[in-house]
Amino acid sequence: MSLALAIASASLALSLSLAHSAFAQEVPPGMTRAVPDRPTRVFIMASFDDACRSLPAPPIEITEPPKKGTVQFRPGQSTTVQITATGKCKGASVTGTGIYYAARADASGEDRFTISARSSTGEIATRTFQMFISDGL
Repeated sequence: MSLALAIASASLALSLSLAHSAFAQEVPPGMTRAVPDRPTRVFIMASFDDACRSLPAPPIEITEPPKKGTVQFRPGQSTTVQITATGKCKGASVTGTGIYYAARADASGEDRFTISARSSTGEIATRTFQMFISDGL
């Protein structure tokens, strides 16, 4: 899944990276699998201009923290644009900030968290992640 927000001459694109495994059928629809105590990248947030060139990453904040783990932001990660509001730049490679979730070592079951990013024009993009925590990928 991807979410994009077009703002003036820049687009704020969010792309989702689902965990793939032999056990993927056990993960409820709309959720991303996480293994306790192992960071899992669930998203990359990237800003880019009309020429599909990467722009500095927008400020990102956790608006609803997870109850069973932590969230980290790791800049400088590559992603491919999947969808934008204008349809431009689909398939372009851009650099953004990786969103990682790490469940506590003793965690299992479901968890969720929400992030928000603010563009240079003040527009806000919000995304909620549903996590499914279980051992073994």
